Amino acid sequence: MKINQTKLLVKNNLPDGFFYIGQDNYFISNLNNPSVRDKHYLYSDSATSCIIVIVEGKDKDSNPIIALSHLSRTERFLAFFKIVSKTFHGQVSIFAQGANPPQPALKNNEYTYTSLLNEKTVINWINDNIFIPSASSMDKNDSKPNWYISQSSLSLGLGNPQLDDRGCYGIDLGTMIVSNEEFVLTPLQRDPTGGVQTLYCVFGLKVKPQIVLQLASQDFTPEQIKLLVDAANKENWVSILKMTKDEVLNKYSSTPQYEAPWFYESLRISAEYVLNYNNKN
Repeated sequence: MKINQTKLLVKNNLPDGFFYIGQDNYFISNLNNPSVRDKHYLYSDSATSCIIVIVEGKDKDSNPIIALSHLSRTERFLAFFKIVSKTFHGQVSIFAQGANPPQPALKNNEYTYTSLLNEKTVINWINDNIFIPSASSMDKNDSKPNWYISQSSLSLGLGNPQLDDRGCYGIDLGTMIVSNEEFVLTPLQRDPTGGVQTLYCVFGLKVKPQIVLQLASQDFTPEQIKLLVDAANKENWVSILKMTKDEVLNKYSSTPQYEAPWFYESLRISAEYVLNYNNKN
């Protein structure tokens, strides 16, 4: 695998087979599986304190596989790491971008440490799973772990996430090149659920049973949607529709000074979803 980490022109035209993976979602592509061959470019964006992680390697049957996940909180990182350990076999390569800003962010006159915590979580996981053979282990066929990290390329804590495409990350499955190239997307392309995806990011860990990490190609069930809407109603989520942009950023973003331009709009769309859901039910 290769990495192209440069400042590129924003693209309006999406590549063939473009597949968007939203926050706290994951997707694994088996390059030998015809059912996923329509997905040629895996991509995510909007990462501030979040980290987008790409894993490349093989499964136990030697099929080449690629995983991408956009992760926000410790529980969701750990869930993805568990999936990686169960799915990959042998050596893997890790690419990651995010955890910005690199210093504590100021919110309501207090500092938040989400970026630093997420960075620590990823670095610790990589350190725990790097395999460096010793002279003695080279002679033993059974000394290697079932899976291990043989390459890691990290772009973490580099600065303002809205500069130099630090919130974007993707991989072209044809060329196997990882890139921070940015694409212009509509709100519907980022959230085809019309607001449920945003509710899941905010409330998924608060409902019972928890919705920890969503498969990007899997729809939310009616039962999950009801749980999320009920949780949103308990926090008067529709009040967002009466808030200013600054009020929304300061209340709901962990990095209000650095948030993606479409953050405010995505929360409004989710509040409208809750309002419409309530009116229909």
